[in-house]
Amino acid sequence: MTERAKEFMNVVWEARNNGADTEEKLVSAILLNVADVVQNYNAQNDLIVLDRNDLVQLAEELNELN
Repeated sequence: MTERAKEFMNVVWEARNNGADTEEKLVSAILLNVADVVQNYNAQNDLIVLDRNDLVQLAEELNELN
């Protein structure tokens, strides 16, 4: 597992231990943290675009555990 994947998992566990005690709260915490971890680009009208390929890469990095 890459360092980025390890850091992301640490943030997920930290969220779980700090109040994300339901599936909904944990999924919300994961999505919020993905926005911080995945590469993004500024677009027009102050929009931020997440890099889908980078998100897929992170998923693959996380999947290396299995």
